[in-house]
Amino acid sequence: MDIFEKLAQDLKGQGRRIVFPEGSDKRIMGAAVRLKADGVVDPVLLGNQAELKQVASENNFDLSGIEILDPATYPAADKQAMHDALLERRKGKNTPEEVDQMLTDVSYFGTMLVYLGKVDGMVSGAVHSTGATVRPALQIIKTKPGQKRISGAFIMQKGEERYIFADCAINIELDAETMAAVALQSAETAELFGLDPKV
Repeated sequence: MDIFEKLAQDLKGQGRRIVFPEGSDKRIMGAAVRLKADGVVDPVLLGNQAELKQVASENNFDLSGIEILDPATYPAADKQAMHDALLERRKGKNTPEEVDQMLTDVSYFGTMLVYLGKVDGMVSGAVHSTGATVRPALQIIKTKPGQKRISGAFIMQKGEERYIFADCAINIELDAETMAAVALQSAETAELFGLDPKV
């Protein structure tokens, strides 16, 4: 079975909520609409309501049943709770004013939704740079216990051939220790997707 078909099949019916910070991008919106229609996940699009509805109208996307959250109009009590949680998480590294500014960034806002358990995960990086996407996750969610660094990976499939390429985005220059860490993380990623890693 196709790796992506299997992933979709495994996710169906679980009611997983995934936030998409780049909600106004037509590619992202189109993918979210399809994921909702296929019952794979419950997408949450971030962005200005009017702007998102305009993109949907221009592309004949049906946003029925898809939650739209606008960080600018997020309920005050929920925003204050998010602010307080981020300020505590950053423990003296950012002022309250800096935290306010951070939460105007959809990447930070989306990451906080994950951190607070309001969504199950976040998909980003089609519009925003790798750094802008990963930085909030590192600052808020942090690395897995026992891990000193993170790495990115691409999963590629052609027919029955399946590969994971790492690290193509985060660790540009790898010494031997970093290469070994990336290889181990990539093997774990392969196993998560039902692949038998051969490193």
